[in-house]
Amino acid sequence: MDRDPHRPEFEVEASLLINEGGLHCVPVVFARPLSGGDFTAPGDRLFLDGARVAAIDPERAEQRGPGLVAFVLEDPMDARRFQPGDVVRLDVK
Repeated sequence: MDRDPHRPEFEVEASLLINEGGLHCVPVVFARPLSGGDFTAPGDRLFLDGARVAAIDPERAEQRGPGLVAFVLEDPMDARRFQPGDVVRLDVK
């Protein structure tokens, strides 16, 4: 498989809906970087295998474990698309 430095790859560790009280659940994908460069440029629109990323949450990632990235997805329904062990790509637009 060809690696594109502009499309970082990650291995999914977990995809969760985290209840923050009441009816509000936050869809979070925890993933470990496999390749790629800097993907944290402010103002960029991020998509994890086509799912819109609302934010990257370093605090959640640290709580889960070292070396992880926590992608907060925009649509809770997208969280079920990601399974542990999946290799996914991040698109920056």
